[in-house]
Amino acid sequence: MSGRSVPTRARLSDERGSVLLLGIAWVGIVLLTLMVGIDASSAFLQRRALVAVADAAALAGAQGIDLDAYYREGASAQTALDPRAVSARVTGFVAQVPASEISGLRLDGVTSDGRSVMVQVSAPVRLPFLSGFVDDRIVVQSRAQLSYRG
Repeated sequence: MSGRSVPTRARLSDERGSVLLLGIAWVGIVLLTLMVGIDASSAFLQRRALVAVADAAALAGAQGIDLDAYYREGASAQTALDPRAVSARVTGFVAQVPASEISGLRLDGVTSDGRSVMVQVSAPVRLPFLSGFVDDRIVVQSRAQLSYRG
């Protein structure tokens, strides 16, 4: 019996501190998982705010009808958008968005075919923890259509 107790004591003394290292590794894994989760949530919320701005800008642009034709002929299915009015309304709307709401907001494009408006906006990704690893922009597009119901 005494021959077996010596190797067990030697083995136990060799493993001293292993639980501490395992605990530190688990804490590191948990912290890294939390950081990635928080950053992913932040990017999702930033994208959602950017989509809301793009949607509202497209709706503002879809209200830029050709007023001369509207007053001359009245509202009808032929009522069309005025490209200059569309661009002015979208640009004005995006310019009014506070920088504190979406930092680095940029209007990348406005197109209109006379019936619909396509708006593309972007903003830099701002992550709380892993921002040094990501240098990219979130880009979203939104479309609104002029619709007449007679």
